[in-house]
Amino acid sequence: MVKGTSGYSYGLGLACFALVVAMAGATQLKVGGGNGWSVPAANAESYNDWAEKMRFQIGDTLVFVYPKDKDSVLVVEPADYNACNTSSFDQKFADGNTVFTLDRAGAFFFISGVDANCRAGEKLIVMVLASRNGTATATAPSPPPASSTAPPPTSPAPASPPPSSPSPPPASPPSPSSSGAAAPTTPPPASSPPSTPTPASPAPSASSPPAPPSANAPSAQGARNPSATSSPPPAANGAAHAAPGRRRRVLRPRRRGRTARRLTAGRPAAARRVALGSRWRRAASPAL
Repeated sequence: MVKGTSGYSYGLGLACFALVVAMAGATQLKVGGGNGWSVPAANAESYNDWAEKMRFQIGDTLVFVYPKDKDSVLVVEPADYNACNTSSFDQKFADGNTVFTLDRAGAFFFISGVDANCRAGEKLIVMVLASRNGTATATAPSPPPASSTAPPPTSPAPASPPPSSPSPPPASPPSPSSSGAAAPTTPPPASSPPSTPTPASPAPSASSPPAPPSANAPSAQGARNPSATSSPPPAANGAAHAAPGRRRRVLRPRRRGRTARRLTAGRPAAARRVALGSRWRRAASPAL
């Protein structure tokens, strides 16, 4: 208990010593000089111009001298200071010789208790910086309300990259159809010759050029009628040419005309057969 009491006494002694040092270095300033707290003259310096030339620190005192039955001193808020609102104030002094101690850092707003005097220029703003001994301020200014402090902007989340579109698969050449109904859309490779189009194949579309015909491929007409170039034309009078060295077959007419009747008229049967055979053999084989 004794140890705790001695520590408390030691701390209280330091606080009192600091207060005495501050009071010893404090400055007392008379507001308005010789004219005191009153409406400034037309050519006189305003109260705020005077306050801007001064350096106010914690512990300094302001002295307001005025007639107590005609004037007063009000400590007000900034809004009431601008509007000269004498009905709302924090502190009021009307003793005629007011001594006000600047006990904190920051701004103090003073106006006259008479509305007309305030509007005529009898008002003062004092800005207190720090104590004279260079120590930290005795009373820190009240922090602003939490609602007035704008929250720090949250960093936006990085935009997700757009999903990459899948690359289209390489176009594969269509398999050739057995019937040849679908026209090829891509030219065939150079290693294999293009297939010969059939009559049932439709014309290729305008967007794809036709495949060039191969020099070795047979013509379409020749493919359609292979016997046109290989087989000879039929022999005249319907007679088929036999191979050399073989007896040719003689085609006899089914009907006998006037020539046959003329050759066989008045002849025996054997003579008629001989005459008819030689006649038709000469007609069928003129080269003989």
